[in-house]
Amino acid sequence: MTGRITGMVQYGKSLAILTESSIVVTHDNGKEPNEWPKEVFSDVGTNDEFVRQFADEFMELMGATSIFDPERQDVKDALMVLLIEGLLPAYVRLREIRGSTGQQIPILNRRQQFEGFAGELWRAYKALMPKATKLLGYDIGFLFQKPPDFKKGVIAFRAAHPSRTDILDFLLSQKENWQNGLAAFRNFVEHRGASPEKFTEYYKPETAEFLFETVWRTMADILPVFIASHFSGSFTIEEIPLAERDPNHRRRFRWTPKGR
Repeated sequence: MTGRITGMVQYGKSLAILTESSIVVTHDNGKEPNEWPKEVFSDVGTNDEFVRQFADEFMELMGATSIFDPERQDVKDALMVLLIEGLLPAYVRLREIRGSTGQQIPILNRRQQFEGFAGELWRAYKALMPKATKLLGYDIGFLFQKPPDFKKGVIAFRAAHPSRTDILDFLLSQKENWQNGLAAFRNFVEHRGASPEKFTEYYKPETAEFLFETVWRTMADILPVFIASHFSGSFTIEEIPLAERDPNHRRRFRWTPKGR
């Protein structure tokens, strides 16, 4: 284990120990906790903002909700799955792209780096994020459906959540700005039905950097709002001004009493 321990999060039947530079997972083997086997799962820790938000900050925000166990733990598990099985694998692929940029490597190897990265990132956004949002009461699976079901889904979401049309409009703008393009690239990778020249941009390091930053920040913008919708009537959520953020307890959001 390396770096200062910054938190611990239950993850299924395991416990994720968060440090500044790693995530160590201990597994419940039926013995005393001090005898559980430990494995370094990732050499990426809470020094990276996306890890800190998902594994630390979002868990803290869940503590202010009126969602109680076992449902609360289900949400936490889904958020950790989104991080550990979605964003982290995509980030590992992104680091491979960074490490080989400017080097002479076989074309096939380079293509596989970008295609693997896109696959991991798309899985995080399309498959894992909607599972977490649905547990929070927001079904956004329609974003990935064909036009007739997509239109029905938009109407249903507006009817079910009239106060969250801002989030819906934000997600629809993301769909037009980058989601449809990433989906088309993933479809090309899986079926090779289109001309490769159509997707030249997706084999560039700057595109991979843009997509990772945009995808994780899109999720980091909407998830706190969905979590906060379950706060008790006495609390609300607010974004902490940059000048007020504690460098030793770095947070973007905080829950605060209404009318404070």
